[in-house]
Amino acid sequence: MPAKLLALGVLLAAAVQAPAADKELAAKAQAVLKTHCYRCHGQDGSVEGALNYVADLGKLVARKKVIPGNAAASRLFKRIDDETMPPPGEKPRPTPEEIATLKKWIDDGAFVPDAVAPRTAISTEDATNLILADLEGMDRRSRRFQRYFTLTHLHNAGLGDEELQTYRNALAKLVNSLSWGSRIQLPVPVDAAKTILRIDLRWFVWDATVWNRIIAEYPYGTLDDTIAARAVMVHTASKLPAIRADWFVGTASRAPLYYDVLQIPANLNELERLIRVDATANVQQERIMRAGFNGSGVSRFNRILERHDSAHGMYWRSYDFDEPPANLTERANGNLLPDRRNVFAFPLGPGLVETPFQHAGGEAIFALPNGLHAYIIMKSDNTRIDKGPVAVVSDPRRPDRAVEAGVSCMSCHLTGIIPKADQIREHLDKKPNAFSRTDADTIRALYPGKDKVLAAMEEDGKRYAEAVAKTGAKVARNEAVSTITIKYEADIDLGLAAAEVGLKPEAFRDRINASDTLTKHVGALRTPGGTISRQLWVQAFGDLVRELGMGTLFVPNLIGAATPDNTGELDPLESREGAANQIAFTPDGKRALVASSDRSVRVYDVEGRRDLKRLIGHTASVWAVAFSTDSRLAISGSTDGTARVWDTGTGQELRRFNGHTGLVNAVAFAFDNKWGVSGGFDGSLVMWKVGSGDEVWRVDGVGAVAGIAVDAQGKHLVVAAGKHVRLLDIKTGRAINDLPSDHGRVSAVAFQPDGNRVVFGTETGTVVVWDWHADGPWRTMTGHVGAVRAVAVRDSRWVLSAGSDRSVKLWDAASEKDVAEFRKHAAGLVSATFLSNGTQTISGDRDLNVLPWKIDKFFAAVPVNPPPVIPKIPDKIPVAKP
Repeated sequence: MPAKLLALGVLLAAAVQAPAADKELAAKAQAVLKTHCYRCHGQDGSVEGALNYVADLGKLVARKKVIPGNAAASRLFKRIDDETMPPPGEKPRPTPEEIATLKKWIDDGAFVPDAVAPRTAISTEDATNLILADLEGMDRRSRRFQRYFTLTHLHNAGLGDEELQTYRNALAKLVNSLSWGSRIQLPVPVDAAKTILRIDLRWFVWDATVWNRIIAEYPYGTLDDTIAARAVMVHTASKLPAIRADWFVGTASRAPLYYDVLQIPANLNELERLIRVDATANVQQERIMRAGFNGSGVSRFNRILERHDSAHGMYWRSYDFDEPPANLTERANGNLLPDRRNVFAFPLGPGLVETPFQHAGGEAIFALPNGLHAYIIMKSDNTRIDKGPVAVVSDPRRPDRAVEAGVSCMSCHLTGIIPKADQIREHLDKKPNAFSRTDADTIRALYPGKDKVLAAMEEDGKRYAEAVAKTGAKVARNEAVSTITIKYEADIDLGLAAAEVGLKPEAFRDRINASDTLTKHVGALRTPGGTISRQLWVQAFGDLVRELGMGTLFVPNLIGAATPDNTGELDPLESREGAANQIAFTPDGKRALVASSDRSVRVYDVEGRRDLKRLIGHTASVWAVAFSTDSRLAISGSTDGTARVWDTGTGQELRRFNGHTGLVNAVAFAFDNKWGVSGGFDGSLVMWKVGSGDEVWRVDGVGAVAGIAVDAQGKHLVVAAGKHVRLLDIKTGRAINDLPSDHGRVSAVAFQPDGNRVVFGTETGTVVVWDWHADGPWRTMTGHVGAVRAVAVRDSRWVLSAGSDRSVKLWDAASEKDVAEFRKHAAGLVSATFLSNGTQTISGDRDLNVLPWKIDKFFAAVPVNPPPVIPKIPDKIPVAKP
């Protein structure tokens, strides 16, 4: 072989082998980090040095902990090379060979192996369905106590498993630090990725008052108009039962929300009564121990710590002192006296001596029933304050350096009580004549010396560490709650911002570019490396919701009346504006029945645009209505769990059916209006007699019912629930067929006039025509951007659908195409149907705008039997090209 070809072969072989060598070197470098760094920087969510992704080579490079090609400039390598990481004393330690491997990997370009397959994003709809499935799997009576915290946006933003575990640890520690329950209770993951975590309000002795106080501060609340979202609200008795975990950790860990969730009284005296501490009696009877010293690290000047026994273990309080003025004396009878802020001169407090020390405020730390600690900061008069004055105490981790009740205390008191040696007793022993004999004896009783005080601190710290370990967190230099709080408060970039609004970064950038409103608020995110402050993001969130169509912004002051046991709202679906939840029309479209969110059923004159009657009787919002065939009767279904029959002429309630335990979401007449059928979010479908209210048959366990339809022949009934459409024998309730939906949760259903086909719409915007005699769908049509709220069928060919995207579509089912679209509504649709004149449709939206639409011209535009297409024969057959 010629030399040149041989050399070329060697180069080609090297090129092929290089990736394998790079992968091997990267694997060795990762093994070094796993062995020596992972236990503190990622394992079980540990986050020492705010670094919890040390085994993720890609993130180390992306976040500039490693500079490819330059180990000397790489912060991670420098810490390992100078032996500051792992910390001195940690074993095993990296060997010279391991350090050389790490250096070579970085200097050779810090090759990162191919990443694992990208995660499947968890959408808002996915999260809601997961929560609903979790609720439906538990006892019905327990559902109202359940609340959820989500990490789905962080999962979608690409955070690693170790990073997400840090958030879980922080959440578990915080909710238990806000608890008066006797045991540590861990939030329960409800999905495989552990991004949705459930708690029970009873675990922490919370109720609707506490939860509503939390969501009153929540800036990211949106209400989704989906069947699943409604079912979740009904089951939990809450308009907003799920909130983001990172926001909760970053906000509920700080006063005033911290105080309010933990239900801390307004002053220290009331708190002491709550935990069975009589501070005055304890001091007088010498049942306490004190430590006094200079230079506490938090307080700038003197400090006194005082320990009491409490109902749940220990109770420590501090006395902090502000800066003495330049003239540290006051004159009395011509003598110079020390300043009363000097604890070495005045170690005894009020009630014990004529001239007590003069403190400026302090902090109290007390054990909760589960062993964790709670905190309060107070002024000198013992009234509660959110932040300590910076002139007295400071926290360098907080933006304004102020000590904040909750988060500052957690980050400082890592071990529970910071061990501090008493200096007062030693001062007294060295200068016994500095005090009267009586005062000296009292000081000795209250200040037992550093050994006893340190032993008590160590014992209290041990109990605290045991409780922290039960939450999954660790007693470490970087405390989980304060670390996540800082992460939440940090500026956000395009990737995280996009995940928080449920979009991919590229799609969010495009939406910003297309909107003047979004450009004004968050335009900085479009530039490479651009960020926006968390505060500005929160301010802009309402506009983001509106511009991006993310649902309806949650309004805290519209929370309704509480249940008798104060576990939630009586009707979380009720709205004071009286939105139309469903509309049923007479065949000619002249009158309508409106299921209203203000508890009424409205008999509505369509042409006059006015109410003819209001049918009053339901005690909660109404969600389902249906006319009898002659329009003289009406059935309505409500969140109050009843279905009611009305005389539409007199407005009188004729019958009440009480066979449901939750929202009745679908109703219909059957058998010449003699039977009524109702389906609810309690998973029950019931046929009952209109005249007596007696049950004919009942089917339980079908799931949250979204729609019901009865065929014109009176033989069959179809019910939509979950991702299934079930066909039943109308006389017996016996199941005949089960039509599964491959397009998400079914939200609307109708029969073709001859009864041979079923049409249903889904929450994903798909319309399906299914011949129930066949094995699969006959036609599948897509086009709605959002849920389909109603479907109607004119004959075997023409289908009408109305969507939450404010559009009405006319479909030619034979070709699976929408031949026309009507976009005159300004709100989401709730109903649409063909009129008996055969030339019009009528549709209604949530704002009760009812609009007709002439459609006969579209029928004429589509031939009934289009002629076959005959290929045109060319005049000349072209010559084939080579």
